[in-house]
Amino acid sequence: MFARQQAAALMDVKDQLDAAGVALAAIGSGSPDQAKKFVDAFSFNGEMYVDPSLKTYKAFNLNRGITRTLGPSSVVRGLSAMKKGFRQGKSAGDLWQQGGMFVIGPDSQTGSQMVFAHRNQAAGDQADLNAVLKAIRTE
Repeated sequence: MFARQQAAALMDVKDQLDAAGVALAAIGSGSPDQAKKFVDAFSFNGEMYVDPSLKTYKAFNLNRGITRTLGPSSVVRGLSAMKKGFRQGKSAGDLWQQGGMFVIGPDSQTGSQMVFAHRNQAAGDQADLNAVLKAIRTE
């Protein structure tokens, strides 16, 4: 349900991302078929990649663990998401792997730089999109 919620929130600011020249890409831990179903079901208008090996998640130092997925804070966030109309459907990928959000921009010396980084501490701990938008405007 949290991936659905995050995708919906990103689609709400997609025009602003496009206007700032930010390309939107997501990485899931499921199969290519599961990713296609997600994109189609939730009208995700960005690039979608999959990494069942979780190497990308490890490279970005993202959190993983059963208590991060099923802990008290995740339950509270889940109830809040349900109140907003989001429901848990059929799960795909690694259920214990937490996500994050990163904005990578150009840098004259290294080629690229991290403009914004958020690593979800637990399920439902999503990046503040207002902070993302502020970071891309000042970058």
